[in-house]
Amino acid sequence: MMQLHISRLNMSSVDQELPAIEKIPAMQRRRLSHLAKLALNSAMQTLDTCNVDYIVWVSQYGDEAKTLNILEDVLSEQTPSPTQFSTSVHNAISGLYSILCQDTTPATSLAGSWNDGLIEAYAWLKTMPEARQVLLVYYDEALPEMYIEHQPFAAFAMAAMISLAPANLMLTPKHTDSTPAYQQALAFNAFWANPEQTESEAWTKC
Repeated sequence: MMQLHISRLNMSSVDQELPAIEKIPAMQRRRLSHLAKLALNSAMQTLDTCNVDYIVWVSQYGDEAKTLNILEDVLSEQTPSPTQFSTSVHNAISGLYSILCQDTTPATSLAGSWNDGLIEAYAWLKTMPEARQVLLVYYDEALPEMYIEHQPFAAFAMAAMISLAPANLMLTPKHTDSTPAYQQALAFNAFWANPEQTESEAWTKC
């Protein structure tokens, strides 16, 4: 069981305005994938004028469509796009944020779930006594239809500030939980936004 403090939770989805990324120059903004735009918008909205000691970026699938496009280019004997290649790795969005926002805060990128991100943030805060706040950003979009694991859902991103005190969430992760990561993130957002729901299998408000 882990005790955490969560604040400034926000979500960015494909059907809403993304005001925070307007700070990024238009030429650079146009080159971002729609998933990168969602992730950066949530990160920048949550940060706003706050300072953090660490950033955790987490996604189950990442920008997998880019990898598929590269493979299709190779199979058709075409030269893959250098830009697409350089931004197809799992930590690309983290790197883009660091460059575009000129933010040198230490960061890590995980392939996992919202709870995995919470655990990573908790571990950082517990092992780094001088650390006070961690920015957690979860982002995902559906795998392309050709993948057997494909499940249709709209791309989204979710971010929050994580600290240790005063605790307002107890996390009890289940090792046997087979819920797709995107469903877990959406479930947490609904849980946190519902004042009448105080407990679930993994989360308890305190």
